[in-house]
Amino acid sequence: MSKAASNSAKNGSAKNGNPRTQKPCKYLNEIALCNALEMAKELISVINKVPATVFLWKPEKYWPADFVSENIKQFGYTVEEFTSGKLLYGNIVHPEDLERVERELSRRIEEDYVDFSQEYRVLTKQGEVRWVEERTFIEADENGVVKYLKGIVLDITERKRREKLLYIQRNLGIALSTSNYLNETLDILLDSCLQIDEINSGGIYLVDEETGDLSLAIHRGLSPMFVEHASHYSANSPNAKLVMIGHPVYKQSIDLLLTSRDEALRQENLRATALIPVKSGKNVIAAFYLASRIEYELSDSVRTVIETIATQFGVFISRIRLEEKLKECVKKRKS
Repeated sequence: MSKAASNSAKNGSAKNGNPRTQKPCKYLNEIALCNALEMAKELISVINKVPATVFLWKPEKYWPADFVSENIKQFGYTVEEFTSGKLLYGNIVHPEDLERVERELSRRIEEDYVDFSQEYRVLTKQGEVRWVEERTFIEADENGVVKYLKGIVLDITERKRREKLLYIQRNLGIALSTSNYLNETLDILLDSCLQIDEINSGGIYLVDEETGDLSLAIHRGLSPMFVEHASHYSANSPNAKLVMIGHPVYKQSIDLLLTSRDEALRQENLRATALIPVKSGKNVIAAFYLASRIEYELSDSVRTVIETIATQFGVFISRIRLEEKLKECVKKRKS
């Protein structure tokens, strides 16, 4: 090749662009894009592994979602139900909390907050109530117009349950310290147990000190048929003997409940039951019979609370029964 041709070739290459100098640039862009996509996949993978659910909401009525992490399945829903617009986040907020959640969000936006948190209840697809803590990040443009709401929603049901159980125990202790009548004490005890979310029916049996028989002294949420068949057990009956052993008994199927009348059990539609002996010293003086139509099994935290109540407050029942006997003796003497 001549010198002129060589120069021409060089000039042509410089003018038209050398493919050898273009390819690395093109490949670098592709590599950068691949790396970015890979990082995005990793980020989504991390988001899906944490216990919280991540949302990207539009600041519109009931908060349509452009993005939701796969952890939404812990509430029974799918990602597609939200991202397709079939379901809005406001649709799953508990009806009793929805107005408060809307009001609080509006107030925070008006006051130019960039983030805030709040606690409220949501409904799972199966209709269960769960408590959540939501941390919201408000994304606005330079004019202050809100473009997106970035939310992190964490299930705090177990924490709220423990808080409520402690609250019940505290209030129960205060109430019983001022109670001087047996029926009043039994009312307080049973009503306190029924404040536990999982428990919605039950009764308290008293043990006859002379015969050892069990008699249903108070009950809530049980049908007349059930009460009729389960109001009294003789000392020699299997149910009374089970109580007198002195250990808590938890059952999960209706054919193993306290009463053996199958027809009454089937109509009662109970899912889980607890039979908790109440002792004064070493003697069994009463028994809690508590049941749930919601849960198939009572959680460990619920079991701990009702067993603690039974352990701590057996002395109250024993003291009041003794005081009532003394009052009867005094009355008889006066008459």
